[in-house]
Amino acid sequence: MGADIVAPTQAQLQGLVQTFLDNQPNGLGFVIGYAGENFSDIFYAGNLANQAGQSLPLNGGAPFELASVSKTFTATLYALQMQAQSNPDLTLGQFPLGIGGQFADIPITSLVTYSSGLPQDNETDAYDSPPYLPMPYGVPGMLGYLVSTSMTPKPPNERYTYSNLAFGLMGGALAPLLAGNGQNFQQLMTENVFSPLDIYAIFFDNIRLNRLPLGYAYSGSSPSPAQPGWELFPAYNGAGGIVATPNDMMQWLKFNMGLIVHDTLTPLLPSLQSPATQVTTPWGDNLGLGWFLTPADNADFPTVWKDGGLQGFNSYIAFLPSDAPGKQASVAGCFVLTNSDGLYGGADNNTEICAAIANDVLYYMQGLTPPADKVGYPRTTPSRPISR
Repeated sequence: MGADIVAPTQAQLQGLVQTFLDNQPNGLGFVIGYAGENFSDIFYAGNLANQAGQSLPLNGGAPFELASVSKTFTATLYALQMQAQSNPDLTLGQFPLGIGGQFADIPITSLVTYSSGLPQDNETDAYDSPPYLPMPYGVPGMLGYLVSTSMTPKPPNERYTYSNLAFGLMGGALAPLLAGNGQNFQQLMTENVFSPLDIYAIFFDNIRLNRLPLGYAYSGSSPSPAQPGWELFPAYNGAGGIVATPNDMMQWLKFNMGLIVHDTLTPLLPSLQSPATQVTTPWGDNLGLGWFLTPADNADFPTVWKDGGLQGFNSYIAFLPSDAPGKQASVAGCFVLTNSDGLYGGADNNTEICAAIANDVLYYMQGLTPPADKVGYPRTTPSRPISR
């Protein structure tokens, strides 16, 4: 990373999305935000319509479902709450959750480091929720299921398992108990993370559907309108429930890069962006709190990153790691949002579209030429439209 960091050109950014917009000129939008130490901007391409087909402005105030990028917010709230805890080794059994005893020994930190031993639930035949869901599926339903289920978790801190249930538990059940002040997860997040950083995000429960862009699910090159949201909301709000605007995401990117400093939250960056477990992913990434940490020997350049995908929406955020998070800013970062899922980076590139675009932007910002074939880019999941 010795080269000077430069802003990507408008032509470079347009080139990353034009093929997809040519295929679907109506209703498909892309947002690319990027930041360096001395510059930042948000690029918009395409157009949006709401659930009724009415035109929506594609600008800094347009709401997008973040899906599993929400996990980085949940992990930040957890790190903040743990500052006040005298016992850093708390387990689920030390909380009055009323769930099955087989979960008692799971360390709560492992819930946000993808190492809890709870089942991998972003793939086919996941079994971490009831076969018949009460609607809406709330925290009481989730905890009630965990009383009677025969699910047996694997030993914690031994393997990587991407568990949305883990983040659902952290947000819906544990965050309020850790706070001990009667506030629910949404209130805690707004008061302690959103508001201090001038972020105006909300949760899917509260979005007005006439303001939410219509999302598209792709099969090959064919888009179909997608059902918004997720049947596991609001119980799984901690896993994927945040709806945020491009302006919100620029604030979030700058905060995590260390370009926005907050007296209470910035000191959390070292623990968030450092390996929090000895467990690694199958592709060799380390695991922070909510974040994936690609080391320098595992890619062309190291990144701190997180992806997200729900029916009709895809998101990605990544930045070059700082040598001293919280004290020294990252030199380059990017986020990408789109109202589609099932799109990939192009011919011979099976990387989900937002990850493919964001990593190309980081190449450009370092004065590098993106490789033609990016199949080696990491991603957390197989390709299917659930929160990840």
